[in-house]
Amino acid sequence: MMDTKLKMPLVKNLLLILLFTFGKFYSQTNNGAVGINTSSPNLNSVLDVVSGNNNKGILIPRLTESQRNAIVINKPKDDGLTIYNTTEDCFNYWSFADDEWKSVCGQLGKGLFTIDCSATQAMGSYVKGKELTSSNYLSVKVNVTKVGNYIISGTTSNGYNFYGTGVFLNTGIQTIQVPGQGIPQNIQTDNITLEANGAEVTCTPTISVDVLSPAGTYTMSCGSATANGVYKVGTALTASNTITLPVNVTALGSYTINTNTVDGISFSASGTFTATGNQNVTLQGAGTPSSTAVKTMTITSDSKGGVSTTCTVNVIVVVPKKKLLAIGAGPNGCGYNVSGTSPSGMVIKTAANFGTLANSIVKYEGWDQIIDGTDSPSATQLTTWTTGTNPVDIIVIGYAWGMNAAEAQILKNYLAKGGVIIAYSESNSGVQNLFRNVFDGSVNTGSVNSAGAIYKLPLTNDEILNGPFGDIRGLQWGEDASSTTYATGLPSSEITVYSGDTNISTASPSGTVGRVTAFKHNTLNFIWVGDGGFNSQCGTVTSPNTSDTICPFYADTNYKPIPKPNYGNGAAAYEMNVYNSIFYANAFAWAIKQAEFKGINTK
Repeated sequence: MMDTKLKMPLVKNLLLILLFTFGKFYSQTNNGAVGINTSSPNLNSVLDVVSGNNNKGILIPRLTESQRNAIVINKPKDDGLTIYNTTEDCFNYWSFADDEWKSVCGQLGKGLFTIDCSATQAMGSYVKGKELTSSNYLSVKVNVTKVGNYIISGTTSNGYNFYGTGVFLNTGIQTIQVPGQGIPQNIQTDNITLEANGAEVTCTPTISVDVLSPAGTYTMSCGSATANGVYKVGTALTASNTITLPVNVTALGSYTINTNTVDGISFSASGTFTATGNQNVTLQGAGTPSSTAVKTMTITSDSKGGVSTTCTVNVIVVVPKKKLLAIGAGPNGCGYNVSGTSPSGMVIKTAANFGTLANSIVKYEGWDQIIDGTDSPSATQLTTWTTGTNPVDIIVIGYAWGMNAAEAQILKNYLAKGGVIIAYSESNSGVQNLFRNVFDGSVNTGSVNSAGAIYKLPLTNDEILNGPFGDIRGLQWGEDASSTTYATGLPSSEITVYSGDTNISTASPSGTVGRVTAFKHNTLNFIWVGDGGFNSQCGTVTSPNTSDTICPFYADTNYKPIPKPNYGNGAAAYEMNVYNSIFYANAFAWAIKQAEFKGINTK
């Protein structure tokens, strides 16, 4: 019988033979380096693995992100610990220096972010049978906590969906657009199912889209469209910022009306017409104005039937505060100096005239400062007010300052730098000093007519004669209390003449060619009228002075500028309305606009 038991020495010898054979075939230790399938491992490597047939790789532990996070890290000893993150589809290693898991990917890996459902909405209009365009997208507000790739989708069961992918390069709050595609099949309200990087996002309330019926036929009355609300640079539009658009519907159906985006704002409306005929559509504004420029919004409709589908409407943004210098006598009296509580002073301080109310005639934040320059400012004071880093934006001059040549030079320099001057001045010598500086020529001045003289305004269409407070083209203004200053030798190519020296409050009006009693400069921000009391109302708005030869300025009890009736120094038959206050208010509207867009502080 054969003895099948192996002796111990023989077993040991067999194990040694197998070990050496295996080691020769599978690994080789050389100077501390271990090789698998190589007899000469890289001397700079602790482990050198070779695929014998070049058809195999190496696998390291594969963990989900949750499993990875469950590892209890020994921070200094685990520095460099490596796994493959199946959630992120990326290699991760533990960084002791940064005290976090780091990603090592062919790209950034998946970003981490949350979606703000309350600030996420579907943009554009959705109409049955109409393919989505670039205007149809989800506006999604996210808070990114880790940079990386993202995929956001929004699905419906009505023939269209949203899908967007990209890379977050920065952390923090951001808004992205997720494009839509497809064609809505049914008229209904669709709830959108959101997913972010493969995980469903639950929004309460659900983000929804109203799919409308195909467009009806309607015409827009853009000439009657109005922009509502107050628009201010840096302030986001609210529900009060709308455009009211009259339309005439001839065939029922849906409507989608949008504007372009101008300086950060746009308007849109969508719905379904349930009746034909004239009606209003309200376009809701969105965005934040980025400048005070007047915004011409182009309105586009989806009306069918060959009717006009575009038109425009202007949106006016509130002009920021300005600094005013008022020169003249009596700020709380007749109003030659407009810094006080006289009617002329209150006209420019009343919010219904110049303010941020929805019904303010001129959208304006009001006065940053109104300086009382008295009726005899010095050259030193004028220099302080008109130079430096924050000069006054506008100067208004009234009775009875007569500037000398040095003071006139200061005003000329101020005008040259973009300053705005409205001068109601009847000081012959002072006016001559100013004009000879401004026009660099031989201008002469003199006096003409007397208290209650009336001067005809031209039919010229400009912002002073036809402005926000009224159209006074072809009407007239009245002289207060004394004679009127005229100028000759003014260069006609540089000015728009508002009046000559003919007094029309008489049966036989006559005048002298070449004499000018009021003008606006064509390039400088400068208006002059040769009557220091042009803005005088010595009575109150509740008890106005009714004289026909003094106080030609009138405002009602709400300080709205109105014409003064029955004015003039002729017989009753030659008395008429004078429109000094409306000229004055239009001139201030012009001055504020010039100061904002072409002024000394904004050029």
